Amino acid sequence: MTATILSASPAEVRQWRTPILLIRISSILFVGLMVGHVSAYPWTSTHVAQQTTLVESMQSTPFEFLGARSTYWNLYFGWGVLVGTLLLTLAAVLWLLAGVARVSPRRVGAIAGVVSASSLLGAYLSLRFFYVPPAVFYAVICAVLATAAVQLARQRSP
Repeated sequence: MTATILSASPAEVRQWRTPILLIRISSILFVGLMVGHVSAYPWTSTHVAQQTTLVESMQSTPFEFLGARSTYWNLYFGWGVLVGTLLLTLAAVLWLLAGVARVSPRRVGAIAGVVSASSLLGAYLSLRFFYVPPAVFYAVICAVLATAAVQLARQRSP
């Protein structure tokens, strides 16, 4: 495979460079999304007395679920940490996936298409339930990965 890449014409190199670069850009955008998410810790606002009361209530109200005792704050905090972890994991997977594009472009394109579609859903959900900045990140990721997916779907394996 290395000999094939080294002997490739400039046009062939560009053909591979663009989708790989796009997937890596989306990986970096997912890292940005993760940094934005975790930098909002503690994921609450306590500027008004009602907000402070709500957070205190979440921290002090226990419940039992499937035999385990917890508080609503633990559930809320744990979910925030989990989302950050999953975003970072997805960024790492996309970065590594970009390197596989030369070997199996259509499969990588299909995976990029799936992540693109889920990013479109992420953009909608962020706009509907959360904030504009993550919606913008998800929308850009969706467009970048969709472009990479289309380019990879048109290519043949080496």
